Amino acid sequence: MSKNTEQISENQLQRFTTLINPLVLSHIKLIGYFTNRKLYEVINDSLELMIIDFENKSNTKIDDIINLQNTLTKQMDKESKS
Repeated sequence: MSKNTEQISENQLQRFTTLINPLVLSHIKLIGYFTNRKLYEVINDSLELMIIDFENKSNTKIDDIINLQNTLTKQMDKESKS
């Protein structure tokens, strides 16, 4: 489990609903069972690995994109107030 996930308590996590391939869900449940981990922990770690893989293949960081968006939004707000 990554540091980010370890630092977030269960009551800080955000609930969401999605559709998933039943076979994939069965595999994820089995992984959770055999590793003695909760389903959300297995899914969280899988998504984090997917993000890391995307960042490596795309040679970019998701956090950098989010920070850029926030910076641009702040600049646009500042200009509109001027």
